[in-house]
Amino acid sequence: MQLTDEQLATWRRDGSIVVPNVFPPESFAPALEAVERNAYGGLTYTEYRTKWEENPTEIQQLYEKTPPMQRLAGPMGGAVHFPTGLPAVDKLLENDDYIDCACQLLRTDEIRLGYGQIFFREGLTDTRYSENSWEGYHIDNGTNSQLPPHPDWERYSYLLSGIILHDIDEDGAPMLVCRGSHKQLASLYDRHGGSAGGMGLSDLRECDELAEPTPVTAKAGSVAFRSSYLIHAAQPFINKHRQRGWMGFHFHRADNADWCHTTRPVPGWTTPEFVGFVADSTPRARHLLGWPNPGDAYYTEESLQRLTNAYPGIDLTPYRNAMAV
Repeated sequence: MQLTDEQLATWRRDGSIVVPNVFPPESFAPALEAVERNAYGGLTYTEYRTKWEENPTEIQQLYEKTPPMQRLAGPMGGAVHFPTGLPAVDKLLENDDYIDCACQLLRTDEIRLGYGQIFFREGLTDTRYSENSWEGYHIDNGTNSQLPPHPDWERYSYLLSGIILHDIDEDGAPMLVCRGSHKQLASLYDRHGGSAGGMGLSDLRECDELAEPTPVTAKAGSVAFRSSYLIHAAQPFINKHRQRGWMGFHFHRADNADWCHTTRPVPGWTTPEFVGFVADSTPRARHLLGWPNPGDAYYTEESLQRLTNAYPGIDLTPYRNAMAV
């Protein structure tokens, strides 16, 4: 997929862009079902609402017993971090159009995956927003980067993306972003700087230089990309019958890999989820995880045999064929 000059100009100006039609229904629909059942203890959203809509206090109590990190996946917790072990969700990473977009926005074909997680909210239990509309604005850079924001945002920030699994309208708690704020941090950081790579604003009303926050609405199958330097915040659901869910992946340039490492827990390399994903994935997706591409000198008959042992069932044909060239 080739982004247009207009899309790229919007990205540089706003630090945020929604690219439509990246994922087809046969890809995002199964992922949405998997994310819903993960969020709702095996139920679909319709089944969940039928069960709990008349018992909001009880479901809120159950939600509050869910560990805070697990709440990112929904009221019942479930898998959060990539690889989730939900095949329809994890395989979203293998979409070539999606990777193409990320490479163009980062201005290099050599990109790496820093982090991936399900992010899910719904109206019955949601509390992931601030009390006042001027509170809660922040950047997410500190989630992956130990370095404070740099004036050269295109070189040193990283890319956050949300794969939109269902339509997100204005009454469904879309993220609020201050467009262009990724290039305005120089005037804000000394007053509101956070620890390491983060930053939070105590009161948006004190920041006259920032644009009025706007909602990031999107259709299913789209991808919402934003700079890790972009100022944004959550807002409550206008319609409590809505849900808002996406699968998010963070990408960085390979030459930023020394300081772009997630601060959140991720499954280890020996977990069944990781081993299973790698064994069944594509060379391009594995390259996002740091594997050399086919044709690299790393791949010899001996190394291929060791990979076969480490990742049972893996198809190493692309790597073996490249050795013969």
